[in-house]
Amino acid sequence: MKRFDAKALYQALNEQRLQREVTWSQISKEIGVSASTIQRTKLGGRMEVDGMIAMVGWLDVPVETFVRETDF
Repeated sequence: MKRFDAKALYQALNEQRLQREVTWSQISKEIGVSASTIQRTKLGGRMEVDGMIAMVGWLDVPVETFVRETDF
């Protein structure tokens, strides 16, 4: 089964944030989602599709970048 890897998305967002030397608040404004929405990705839980698409789009990578094969 394939699943979306929210933790990997968070890691990619954080790498961009650190490279650009900006805050989560600034990133969330650019993406158009709340900072708490971004922080929830860190836990790897389920996400709203619109928020996930906005974050992946901001990174300018295909959604498949964060899709993983799982055993469950």
